[in-house]
Amino acid sequence: MGNEKSRFLKRDDGTIYDSLTSVTWMANDSRLDTDKEVSYAEAEDYLKKTNEKKVGGYDDWRIPTVHEASSIYDKEKLNKDVKGGDIHLDSIFPPGAANCTWTASTRGKEAQILFYMNGCAYWYGKDDKTISHAVRLVRRDNN
Repeated sequence: MGNEKSRFLKRDDGTIYDSLTSVTWMANDSRLDTDKEVSYAEAEDYLKKTNEKKVGGYDDWRIPTVHEASSIYDKEKLNKDVKGGDIHLDSIFPPGAANCTWTASTRGKEAQILFYMNGCAYWYGKDDKTISHAVRLVRRDNN
């Protein structure tokens, strides 16, 4: 096909537009922004603070659905997580992120996490801190 057009558009405001799914991602996840792992409650607090700051000029950021989180997993792409491990995210996303993201899928005291090493979602306790949890926020453009 020759000159393949990237599905992602990196904007100057710290966001990345995905032309395939018509959503905008924050370029950084919470691990890159806060330099620590977050529980689900801390992910919700990070979301609240991000909306208060109007990152990218927006105050409608949210935790992604499992489907949205898995849409940026690409087994053909290679990036590095915070510990130097391989994750399958496009290189338009900055290296050094966590290897997973919390998602909006919850059941009681659990929430699903999508892993970018293998593209699989797993249920974890919302207060679990045994692995490097983070959240990558998303929003849908209204145009």
